[in-house]
Amino acid sequence: MNLQHEIERIFSGKAFARPLFYSVAQGLRFGLAESGGMIERFLMALRKAEAVCGDVFTGHSELVVCLRTHSGSNRFAHRPSLQTLRTLGIDIPATRSLWDEPIDSEDWFDENQPEYWLNIAFTVPAAQLQTFLWCALARDFGAIEPTLHCAVYLFNLTDRVMVFPYDDRGMDVVGPNKALLSDLYHRHNAWLLDYDRAAMDSAFAGAAVVSSNQMS
Repeated sequence: MNLQHEIERIFSGKAFARPLFYSVAQGLRFGLAESGGMIERFLMALRKAEAVCGDVFTGHSELVVCLRTHSGSNRFAHRPSLQTLRTLGIDIPATRSLWDEPIDSEDWFDENQPEYWLNIAFTVPAAQLQTFLWCALARDFGAIEPTLHCAVYLFNLTDRVMVFPYDDRGMDVVGPNKALLSDLYHRHNAWLLDYDRAAMDSAFAGAAVVSSNQMS
């Protein structure tokens, strides 16, 4: 399977749009960290993210991870993140998708040097979910390690839903599978980000709760 093509097909080329929640037709935005000290906020964010993702990937033995990083002319800017994963005992499989996307010239940091988004997508056992959530949520905590110096996207391509834990404050869950999103909306309603709650209520409040074996 060409993971790049599948991601682009299922999510209509908007999987990496920012901000993700506002770029797709339907989705959920969860608030994660709450008040407290740094460690308390981080662990709360990790606990919530694991609970939501546990329902996103339930019944699946694997998930797809995509690491996305910004680079100038260096096409190998993702290597430090891959090395971090190796130190954590996670080997990137040989079967993977690696591609770059040129950034519009008006967004370059250096007008004389082209800028790129570098993406590497691969399949990992679902048991490694916590490791990737930890690394994603620790990104803005300088004192919490390990972390990956890139964005981390998690995909359930079978059920057509993706997760973007953008930092310890929040996480977007989007995709064309409205039944699964509706189930998440009802199951984790208390964690929805209040700022965007009106939009989510409009999309999902009237939908009936469905069991996982009814989802498509």
